[in-house]
Amino acid sequence: MRKKIFKYRLVYYLAIITSLIFFIISVFSIFGLFKDFNILSLIFICCSITINSFAFVNLVEKYDKAVLFLNLGLFLFIFSSGYHVLFGFLSKGFYAILYYNQFKFLMLFIIVLIIVNKFKIKKENFENEIEEIGKHE
Repeated sequence: MRKKIFKYRLVYYLAIITSLIFFIISVFSIFGLFKDFNILSLIFICCSITINSFAFVNLVEKYDKAVLFLNLGLFLFIFSSGYHVLFGFLSKGFYAILYYNQFKFLMLFIIVLIIVNKFKIKKENFENEIEEIGKHE
């Protein structure tokens, strides 16, 4: 029996593709540091690369903590997109923000987060299974 992380295979592929894209975006964001170096950006990018690489490896190997790392990576990208959307909303207004690409990506990240968490398989506790043999409830 193969180990499953999600109820449906399509959700698993969505999670794999999402984590791979996040990892690639995180790696290419290092090039932005050459233009404008900031220690806060360096810390954020290093954390993002680490979390997204762990998420991708854990999803491919189907470890138990894969969904946790994917959620952390999604949270980082939602946080960074939300930051830009908030300042765009404050400067341009609500109707101008609807045509802003960061807002569309923010909604996409939130939808992926909801789908991944809705269809993940919850672990069952079989710790006391041996003690329950022979007992009737």
